[in-house]
Amino acid sequence: MQKDHLLILLESIESKVQLTMEAVSALDNKIDRVEERLTEKIDIVDCKVMGLSKRLDSVEERLSSEIAEVRADLAGHRNNTELHHTKPKRPLKRA
Repeated sequence: MQKDHLLILLESIESKVQLTMEAVSALDNKIDRVEERLTEKIDIVDCKVMGLSKRLDSVEERLSSEIAEVRADLAGHRNNTELHHTKPKRPLKRA
């Protein structure tokens, strides 16, 4: 009687272990699929970030050259303006 009871108990444990292994396998497959999708999305985001980085670099270069041109124009204007060539006025004396 005890042997039969033990065999029934072992069969029950074995079926539960089998179910647990199937559940773990299903979760493992699901995790793998999620990982693949996330990897694809990360690759897409990386490409977009690289594209934006290149665009920002070109904008920075353009702005730097335009700023340099404006500086040169202002310096030329400052040198040609009469107001900058006048003699400085005497400072006022304090009473």
